[in-house]
Amino acid sequence: MPSFYRTQTLKIEAQPIFSEAHAASAALWNGCCFEMDMYQWQRGYPHAHRDFYFGKDCEGWIDRKLSHPLLHSQSRQAVRERYFKSWLSYSAVKKSGGVRKPKPPNKRKNYMTTRWKKSAIRFVEGSLFGKRVELSMAQGQPKIEIPLPNNFDMSKAEHIATIDLCYNYGHWTLHFSYVYHTETPETGKEVVGVDIGEIHPIVSHDGQDTHIYNGRYIRSLYRYRNKVLADFSQTMSRCKRHSKRWWRLTRRKWKRIRKIDNQIKDALHKQTTKFVKYCQAKGIGTIILGDLTGIRNNIDYGKKTNQKLHQWAFGKIAELITYKAKALGIKVKVIDESYTSQTCPKCGNRKKPNNRNYTCKCGFQYHRDGVGAINIREKYLGHFGVPVVAEMGFPRMTPPLGFRLEVPVASS
Repeated sequence: MPSFYRTQTLKIEAQPIFSEAHAASAALWNGCCFEMDMYQWQRGYPHAHRDFYFGKDCEGWIDRKLSHPLLHSQSRQAVRERYFKSWLSYSAVKKSGGVRKPKPPNKRKNYMTTRWKKSAIRFVEGSLFGKRVELSMAQGQPKIEIPLPNNFDMSKAEHIATIDLCYNYGHWTLHFSYVYHTETPETGKEVVGVDIGEIHPIVSHDGQDTHIYNGRYIRSLYRYRNKVLADFSQTMSRCKRHSKRWWRLTRRKWKRIRKIDNQIKDALHKQTTKFVKYCQAKGIGTIILGDLTGIRNNIDYGKKTNQKLHQWAFGKIAELITYKAKALGIKVKVIDESYTSQTCPKCGNRKKPNNRNYTCKCGFQYHRDGVGAINIREKYLGHFGVPVVAEMGFPRMTPPLGFRLEVPVASS
């Protein structure tokens, strides 16, 4: 039975036990790092970051050696699972070669996010103390009781999967994760190709229609974020480090940055939700995304362009599309997008476009990102670079349709 996750964030008041729990989680992580080194050394692989052996017995071997008098057993297990998940990710990245010199997860920590699983979570709703959640600790340790707001939906408690206690720039928050099991919905057989860009976050083509989702508002937020950081850095450079004024400016800076980051996150959610809902209404069964792994390697287009490319959130966009489509039963596949923006869909000629419009000597003219989306779809269907097949769909192509994100404007 397919399942999907939903998350919720709640800001809470600080308690002294929070820092102790984070320090305990970090101590367990550091213990995993130490035991991994011992595991590799005993098996003749002293350099775990270079030549490591990742046997099936490794996780159980380390689990038997880890303990902590403060954390619940499920919280200790969550730290170990996170550690081994990081090792698997490192192994996959190292084999794929998508990142230059990937770093293994052997860095020691002082504090670390603490996680509670379902068996260690209890929701209580009483008339005297109101709504609250109880998080279990180790045997003999008192539970952590955290009050919940009156509008908290207790009906979702049965779907709870995990709760994470997070510290973010001076604020403590609870991150609730809910899992929902659903029947497999019927989806169509249509395929849509998606070109993820820095100027236009999403450009899609479903065989007939091309939709361009404008990213001007998101780009303006990134520019504003850079300007705020530059202004604060210039002001703070004239202050003595760790002075009272320096700390006051630091708090103000991250308060502004958090607000802008939330606006960027909200805009990305709105754009991806609009696209996924369109795919559902259109009867799309498969979404094809271009693989952009390693695109930032060896780039040098100037200071401003390099900054834009390194702030390009293509991974976040792909992640949002993937989990939202999965909840609707739509498959998401990733393929190599090499030369998709340079190949003419009509004649198969390859040419680098100089501006936002693609013009071929055969007379074909279309939006540059639209050409990329068309070719990504054709590449998945096995028709990429085949002029005869591509020309069959050419007369049915309609001009691209643009979607601009509507944002509220404050009244004067």
